[in-house]
Amino acid sequence: MSKDNKEQDILRAAEKMFVLKGFKGATTNLIAAEAGVTHAMLHYYFRTKDQIFLKVLDSYVGQMRSELKALMEEDVYDIDVIGRVTEVMFDFFNSHRRHVALFLEVAADRPDLLDSYVSDFGRFIGTAFTAHGERTRRAVEKGQIRDISFLSLFADIVTVCSSTLLFEPVLDNLFKLDPKAKESFLADRRREAVILITDRLKITD
Repeated sequence: MSKDNKEQDILRAAEKMFVLKGFKGATTNLIAAEAGVTHAMLHYYFRTKDQIFLKVLDSYVGQMRSELKALMEEDVYDIDVIGRVTEVMFDFFNSHRRHVALFLEVAADRPDLLDSYVSDFGRFIGTAFTAHGERTRRAVEKGQIRDISFLSLFADIVTVCSSTLLFEPVLDNLFKLDPKAKESFLADRRREAVILITDRLKITD
């Protein structure tokens, strides 16, 4: 098996253990056992659990970036495009909803772990925010969308798309929806998210 394949086995095992056990509970011994490697071999690829976690986080960020980049064509930035971006964001949060508690745990208990990552990622996100901020400004000037800053638009999309995840325990414990009913509910919330975001961008007299 190649080095890349073995590394991916470790990362997949780490992701599973982080979700099941939390950051504290997912020891490197558990990760190594799940990956089918020795503890020494795990440390050959990754020196610390912190390093493994940041690599897993990188994969999520990379996935989101690639999915959104495909939509953000240079010459097209209108309500329809922003609606599709909202769909991508909703699907991303939905497919990673089991990881939310993990990231909240790390943010609360190990803010130092995220500091360096946020610092490095911040350089990328700052450049992206500047570019999309300019595109939003031009769309406003052209009358394609109402007057709104990119920061407010981004916050709206994230809030609308992630709020369903916060409601999920209520669905599971109070309403006790069966899988089919839950899937239907999430599909409705996805459509509603797009409507909420795009309607807010429309220019009204």
